[in-house]
Amino acid sequence: MTPRKRAHETNRSKLLHGSNPSTSVRNRKHKKSSSSSTAAQEAKDITSSLSRTKAMMRQELERMSNVTESIQHDGKMLQQTKEEQMGMKGGIQGAKGSFALLKLKEREDEIIFWSSVVFFFIVALYVLWTRIRIPFLLW
Repeated sequence: MTPRKRAHETNRSKLLHGSNPSTSVRNRKHKKSSSSSTAAQEAKDITSSLSRTKAMMRQELERMSNVTESIQHDGKMLQQTKEEQMGMKGGIQGAKGSFALLKLKEREDEIIFWSSVVFFFIVALYVLWTRIRIPFLLW
């Protein structure tokens, strides 16, 4: 075997089995340990790994609980805001109706005012015409 092929095989075995056989998960599964100390050490490692995982899961559970509480609180605030807006919507509709009615009354008052001004001038002209008796105005 040439040195190039040997290096290739070495790199291939490192990639497939990991560079450090004692920490590789594959090697731990397939390796038969003959000493009880390595088995005890592996058990301790696994136990500590599981306890770290349990602690991480507890932290995530607490975080998710806090997120859920926050979402519920925000939902309640949104519901209150929606209810307040619906209550104000009726008031706004009432105000719009009142405003439209006021505009209509203002228009009616304006028509009445100008009609009375015209009527006043017509009456004043009639009085002048009948009192003065201007002959050239066809009477």
